[in-house]
Amino acid sequence: MVIGIVAEYNPFHNGHKLQIEYARNVLGADQIIVAMSGSFTQRGEIACFDKYTRAKAALMCGADIVLEIPTIFATSSAREYASAGVALLNATGVVDTILFSAECDRRDLFIEESKKLVELENSGEINNEINALVSQGISYATARAKALKAFLAEDIISSPNNILGIEYCRYIFANNLDMNIEVMKRQGNEYNDLSLSGQLSSASSIRQHYKLSQSFEAVPEEVINLYNSSPFVTSDDISELLHYKLLTTESFEQYLDCNNDLSDRIKNKLPEFVSFSQFCEVLKTKNFEYSRISRVLCHILLGIAEKDFKTAKEAGYISYIRMLGFSKKGSVLLSKIKETSSAPLLTAPNETINKYDIISSDIYRTILTSKTGNAYPTEYTRKFDLVNI
Repeated sequence: MVIGIVAEYNPFHNGHKLQIEYARNVLGADQIIVAMSGSFTQRGEIACFDKYTRAKAALMCGADIVLEIPTIFATSSAREYASAGVALLNATGVVDTILFSAECDRRDLFIEESKKLVELENSGEINNEINALVSQGISYATARAKALKAFLAEDIISSPNNILGIEYCRYIFANNLDMNIEVMKRQGNEYNDLSLSGQLSSASSIRQHYKLSQSFEAVPEEVINLYNSSPFVTSDDISELLHYKLLTTESFEQYLDCNNDLSDRIKNKLPEFVSFSQFCEVLKTKNFEYSRISRVLCHILLGIAEKDFKTAKEAGYISYIRMLGFSKKGSVLLSKIKETSSAPLLTAPNETINKYDIISSDIYRTILTSKTGNAYPTEYTRKFDLVNI
């Protein structure tokens, strides 16, 4: 059995290790492949550690192979992030089971409700509801979330992790993928809770604790030294780059998730810019929630245009499989993936790689240099490391 997991690992923590142990010890996984966000996350924020550090942490704690979700989808809505993650795992040709963690662990309910969602989409019923909400100025992601509440069981859409679970399952059934579905009960505090709740705490609370104390809690012992030797990055580290981009751009409507109203609001409020997080708060309104604003600012910084997103989605999400790391055990699978995959397997960029994956990595490298005073290799010059586990 080869189990696939879609994750951000921002950072990799005890709950993530518990999930990998569940896949290995309870479900009997022979290998575990992770589809992980790269330099930026689904909320539109820069990741707290670079993607290779986060991939290495996962490999040190039991994952066998870590692949990168394309940046254009890793920074998108829950639906597109989940779809791209599953599409990436399916593209390997070897993953037969998807495992995710959620507050609701009723596998039957996820399957039932996601099949219902596919039927609603095929009939156009839910899309009509979403379009009606979008016409009122609400973002697509918010409109979809509201529509889900109107059509699906309340237990299944009560948290971000449950919604992601629904989206994973929806993509599987909508595309008739030959994949099994497994659900693990999520433990610890809420997804967005900023206070630690013991050894099983959210990534948000772990990041917040580190910013306040410069120490890590609720993360595996195996990764402490790795984390302590790696630069910790926050969303405000991109403030100057973002501010310059905003000052030198005339209109923001062409960027993913940004409409005319939000574009005008950004221009009007630009004199108040102090930092990334502060500006998100300045821009926030009833119709423009923080997460949407954060994603839009990320798309502006990276230059992700709406038209490029549509082109990539219409092409099936995945045109290549980008390797971030593998263990000694995971190396056994590589030759098989090369035979069975529906897209080329890349250990280094070539002409097929999306420009946004390179741009996001270059920006991250710029931030690391600014924080440490050291030069870092580019995606093209970086040597690939085998985690010998």
